[in-house]
Amino acid sequence: MIKTYQEALNYIHGLPRMHKRNDLTDIKNALKRLGDPQNSYKTVHVTGTNGKGSTVNYLANLLEQTDQRVGMFTSPYVLRFNERIQINHQMISDEQIVELVNLILEKTSGIELIEFEFVTIMGFLYFRDRVDIAIIEVGIGAEHDKTNVITPELSIITSIGLDHEKIIGPTIQDIAREKAGIIKPKVPIVCGKLSDDVRSIVYERANNQASPLYELDKDFFVEKFKIKEFKNRFTYSEKLVTIQAIQVFGFEQTNSQNAAIAIKAFLILQGQAKSQSYIRLIQESIDNNRLLGREQIVQNDPLVLMDGAHNLAAIDNLINSLNANWPKKDIIILYTGMKDKDRADILTLLASKVSTVYVSNLSLSRAAKENDYDLEGFDNIEFVSDYHQKINQVIKTMTSDQIFLITGSFYLVSELENKFKS
Repeated sequence: MIKTYQEALNYIHGLPRMHKRNDLTDIKNALKRLGDPQNSYKTVHVTGTNGKGSTVNYLANLLEQTDQRVGMFTSPYVLRFNERIQINHQMISDEQIVELVNLILEKTSGIELIEFEFVTIMGFLYFRDRVDIAIIEVGIGAEHDKTNVITPELSIITSIGLDHEKIIGPTIQDIAREKAGIIKPKVPIVCGKLSDDVRSIVYERANNQASPLYELDKDFFVEKFKIKEFKNRFTYSEKLVTIQAIQVFGFEQTNSQNAAIAIKAFLILQGQAKSQSYIRLIQESIDNNRLLGREQIVQNDPLVLMDGAHNLAAIDNLINSLNANWPKKDIIILYTGMKDKDRADILTLLASKVSTVYVSNLSLSRAAKENDYDLEGFDNIEFVSDYHQKINQVIKTMTSDQIFLITGSFYLVSELENKFKS
């Protein structure tokens, strides 16, 4: 029997990360023994290469203002494991985690669950009898993801790009087919802007499932976009709805796009006929709660930022946004990456767009080490073994003409949160 919170976490993190087979048999069997808690409340299912966490957060902010109890199941966490399972932005308690771990162990004896299956079951169980609706973020992919055991009220695909190619790739079309697996028969699907090389895949799946599909820049729009003082300011519009003066934190345009996806999802869930009555709610509430590790300001002058961007598309957007908003400033980067990421492409991109890149490594087994990088040919990239020392040095010596960005991994952001708080 698990007695303490730390014992519970040790057990969860000690479970295997991957199954030998890529199906949902084990999690379905485990959930059946527990009474299929995932079917006892409404759900929204969210996938996407980037933007999932922000979209979940925006949508939860809105739904909470309708007097609903709103569950959030997300990953990764930044400071505490408990962040992954929340109700109305309140984390599950340590005691409840211990209770759930023991219950699952008792009821699923003999079923070999991997870590993400176990955590997913914890979320589904915790929400039972506690929420009106739960927003469920996938782990990887969609069709074969362990969360794909629900029949949601609505599904969301925030974006489709290259990431986790070894698991759900290798091509962008393979990834699109996997993510389109979130679409259920006759369940509405809201999508971010789809590229031409994947749009037909998603639309074909939606048509085959008779699922209404709403795509950003085709069915709903972000208009009058501008950035001022770390705020996205924009107008949301569709055929019968215009909502002006919306503000969300951040200097990347993707923030407004993710917010628009959440707004469209919210309007569908609440019923389009009521949309006019929700205008003030959306304007006042969409940014009520914010996420750690996204465009997080550590220091204002000179500007120091942390962001958990960890794939090529996210880092490209982040750097382009920095250069667009501060075109006259030199950007210094501290980057740490995982072994399964496109590190060579990421470093090539960074080297071409910023003044200096410092590469380092984390103590995690998944983290890329010094010999995993080939830095020959880059005259503005340097490997540093002690990134704490390098951070202190850069911050101490940088000028107002420079920006320092720490990025590449939520694990890095998590480790540095307490450093900067102190």
